[in-house]
Amino acid sequence: MLPQSNPIASPARRGFLKGGMALAGALCIPLPALASRTVDSGPHGTHEITDWIWIEPNGKITLGLSQCECGQGVYTGMPQVLADELDADWQQVAVTFVTGRDAYRTGAAYEEPQQFVGASMSATLFYQRLRIAGAQAREVLVMTAAKRLQVRPGQCYTAKGRVYHGATGRSFSYGELAEEAAKLPLNPTPRLKNEAAHQLIGKDLQRLDTPAKVDGSAEFGIDVKVPGMLYGALKFAPTVTGKVTGLRNAEAVKAMPGVQAVVQAPDAAIVVATSYWLAKKGADALELEVDPGPARSLDSDQILAARQAALGAPEAVVATQLGDPDAVLAAGGKLVEADYHTPYIVHATMESVNATVHVREDAIEVWGPIQGQDFVRNALGKLYQRKPETIIVHTTFLGGSFGRKFLPDFVVHAARASAAVGKPVKVIRSREDDIRHGFYRPGVSGRFRAVLDDKGLPRALHARLTGQSLYGVIKAERMAKNGGWDETMLEALYDCVYRVPNLKVDMIDVKQPIPVSFMRSVGSTSSIFMLESFVNEMADAAGMDPYRYRRALLAHNPLALRVLDAAAKAANWDRKPAPGVSRGFTFNLYTGRGEAFQTYVAMALELERSGKAFRVRRVVCAVECGRAINPNLIRANIEGGIGFALTNTLKSEITFKAGVVQQSNFHDYPLLQLAEMPKIDVVIVPSDRPPQGCGEVSLGPVAPAVAHALYLATKARRRSMPMKLEA
Repeated sequence: MLPQSNPIASPARRGFLKGGMALAGALCIPLPALASRTVDSGPHGTHEITDWIWIEPNGKITLGLSQCECGQGVYTGMPQVLADELDADWQQVAVTFVTGRDAYRTGAAYEEPQQFVGASMSATLFYQRLRIAGAQAREVLVMTAAKRLQVRPGQCYTAKGRVYHGATGRSFSYGELAEEAAKLPLNPTPRLKNEAAHQLIGKDLQRLDTPAKVDGSAEFGIDVKVPGMLYGALKFAPTVTGKVTGLRNAEAVKAMPGVQAVVQAPDAAIVVATSYWLAKKGADALELEVDPGPARSLDSDQILAARQAALGAPEAVVATQLGDPDAVLAAGGKLVEADYHTPYIVHATMESVNATVHVREDAIEVWGPIQGQDFVRNALGKLYQRKPETIIVHTTFLGGSFGRKFLPDFVVHAARASAAVGKPVKVIRSREDDIRHGFYRPGVSGRFRAVLDDKGLPRALHARLTGQSLYGVIKAERMAKNGGWDETMLEALYDCVYRVPNLKVDMIDVKQPIPVSFMRSVGSTSSIFMLESFVNEMADAAGMDPYRYRRALLAHNPLALRVLDAAAKAANWDRKPAPGVSRGFTFNLYTGRGEAFQTYVAMALELERSGKAFRVRRVVCAVECGRAINPNLIRANIEGGIGFALTNTLKSEITFKAGVVQQSNFHDYPLLQLAEMPKIDVVIVPSDRPPQGCGEVSLGPVAPAVAHALYLATKARRRSMPMKLEA
């Protein structure tokens, strides 16, 4: 195993929290302790039973977590699965982030097998894997105990970290058995518990990371300190495609207090100093020579105009064609048509991107809020001609990610700085640079046209979306294999769940030089806004209630009907709303990348007039996401997704002028405030399906629900985001 440095606890900011919490200690519910170590390979803990489980002689059990914790709750939910099958004592469990082994890798979402978190797939991909690992460990512990007791394994049972012999009551703790059990081979097909035997899966267990995040002891990337560490701050070229071609006053900046080096990277300059603020002062003083690149004349008005022009283009790439929609639309009838638009938006994570890297001769060591561990290994391995297995990645807690920290660019900056000075360097990107030099969700325009039958249901529908293609930038080969269309742009359209006998879905990739990447809920935050808004417009044209209109369109899908009905019932949909209140109703069948899972969502939203404006006062969200590992975590994901989506719906917009992003911080790229958060009621529809994803599924239905509630209150359509809550 390669040598690893030991991070030093971060001072000041955490210290006052710890001191304050000591006074309130009697109010804290005792929970399992948090482990702070990260493993890359080799033994961890006293006795390793599987790749995921380490048991000490005193009975303490450490469970490995391969998935980064960025707020979604895997720090509790994944260990919950392991501990249940293991029959561990939950109060004796600790959790540690683990990396570097094949057991922690998956080949999902069209990617090569790698360790990463994304696309809401953790529960789906790891549920069975972790159950097997827990059952394997339980089996070898039982075998060890049975041998000592001189009885058959079938005469023993397990409970709360002990193996019991039922006939005599004799027992051994897991700690007493671990050393010998660790030497036994693992059964690749152990017997798993039946659902009725689960003691932890399905329970509302409290989050393990909450106490540490409250008292300040949880370590995020920005908190990391290692011996001899320096700090780096960045100076970018102004445009989103800018390159640094020279440094005009590097020597003068090097002479500033605390500055150790000035490092030129292709897209930025890095000032390395003895503290972040000294590095930041140096970066602010640095004068760059730059090439603005292909975005030098980029302008938001021109971007929108190009998308709008493409909506009327005679040809487009067809993704789906059912029946003969062109002929039915040409024949005429009751026509409904509308255009929709969404802007570019950025992740704007509360913890801006940062990383600490030490480039050494024997290895490269990384600490930080990493969402794609193997992406980091491969990027640094290529840059420094190293084998990926010599690159150690320590995963900390993530202060939000939403897909941003999946990319390794911020780690590469820290690596370049470390290589230049021969010491570990933490590079922190400022909030302004995080917004102006991030990776964006593309803006999209859409044109929908439908002809309704005598019952008001669509006989034919044509949906065209135009805009910069995400896959056209990051997965061009896959897009070409698809026939030239981007599944992320056309989410929930190319595989439309609604009954439409004549359907055409096409798209046009309007090329732009803007850096884009995955963002929470990916393209569905645009495509679902457009589709569900248009379904509501068709319902209005048909004179039908939006909930019952969807029931008619989804009559062939019993599970969808269950979710629709659950939302309507919880929202008292058949009861007339109070004076001054209008309501929106929407639906989403969210399909995970590569059809890894399907989650059903129905949403009823209440909008209340308050003077000359409105406020979203309540959202009811019904979700069927397979078996609930931890219902509390599902509710938290749905609630957080709704809050995130309300920010996008009402506030978020990135604009460009001469290639420069015009927004820079939360004063001009604001987030939803606590007082603006509505009451949210989450209805978890019981399911016998395996766990499905839930981290992104509630975002898409929010904007169309708000838009329709506003229309019912004002009789004015909102077909573009962001939208203002004005009367």
